[in-house]
Amino acid sequence: MTLDELLLEWSYRSDRGYPSVDNPSDVLLLKDILRELKLPEGDISELVDDLEGEEEIKVNPDQGGEEEVPTELPKQNTEPEPEPEPETEGLNEYDELIMSHLGVDQIPKSKNTYNFSKNTFDEQVKADDLDIWKKLWTAKPAKKTGDKTETLGVGKGELSLYWLYNHSQSPTAGKLAEGRGDDAPDLWFGGDGIEGVEVKAYSKPNGVIDVGRFGKFRDNLKILNIAFGVAGLAATFDGNVEDQKQKNALSWYGSDLKEAFEKVHVLQQVDLEQVSSIWPIFSDIKKNVDYIESQLGGFNTAEEGAKKMAFKFIGDKLARKPGWGGHLADMSIGGFIRFWHIDKSVFESYDDILGKATVAASQGAMKLHFNKIFG
Repeated sequence: MTLDELLLEWSYRSDRGYPSVDNPSDVLLLKDILRELKLPEGDISELVDDLEGEEEIKVNPDQGGEEEVPTELPKQNTEPEPEPEPETEGLNEYDELIMSHLGVDQIPKSKNTYNFSKNTFDEQVKADDLDIWKKLWTAKPAKKTGDKTETLGVGKGELSLYWLYNHSQSPTAGKLAEGRGDDAPDLWFGGDGIEGVEVKAYSKPNGVIDVGRFGKFRDNLKILNIAFGVAGLAATFDGNVEDQKQKNALSWYGSDLKEAFEKVHVLQQVDLEQVSSIWPIFSDIKKNVDYIESQLGGFNTAEEGAKKMAFKFIGDKLARKPGWGGHLADMSIGGFIRFWHIDKSVFESYDDILGKATVAASQGAMKLHFNKIFG
């Protein structure tokens, strides 16, 4: 495996879609990849230590920035550092952060009652609670030093929402817990593991939400790579390379997905096993097409296949964060909150999953129009 291939694999597996040597979970992922390559433990430790001495790998996914990586791995020998202990702080870390950020010894309660129910609904922070809501909007735990461990990220508005519902006059008071983690939603309403709420903070909530990167969903990425690879091959023979080159597994719309599956469906109708006796490469093509069918449970039309892929693509993510039955909360610093109830039956019965802006991929990130599906 070349260095470029190693970095690509590491990026696919990282939660954010790009790795950081300052992130303990990314470092552990790198070690797992190197162990899969059957490198000796001593070499793995040396390689990881050398990388930690380099500048951080940087990328700006919102602006399509390129990764900055070292072209050669340094060769000096260093003693491996002990792996950082996982974060163990519980609920009171948020409480301590609120007190520290507000400069108080006791957390003030929100002055009003706020709704939380098993459906999609809107809420507005009342005027006499907005001051604290805004003060907590960008509050984050301080970065730890010494062991190079940084507290897991807290997004904009997350602490505001926690304060509003946990330290309040509402029925949810005292029943919230932080959920930060690889596959955990941002907050648990009702206690640890009861109901997940994933928090987003857009300045003008319009329903189109970036729900995270999908590199870690290896089966979905493989299906998409095969489908768009087949479409790219067909475009080459058709002379439409320019039309196809902007469409790939990491960047597409629902209509692009349907077009890709039209090419896959054509191959379904061909006796690829017979053709492979003349051109052996078709044996590999057949294995890939069979893989798509097995993962999606079969399909009789291109549209059916594309829909199944779109539902699997987004559904696998929603099942983890916030989890079926949970909520995604999109809100603004002005206090507007929209809670979408992530109802599995509503999601699976939505017919226009390939419609304009309903589902898409952009530079390795998943996007979904929550207003269309969840109301």
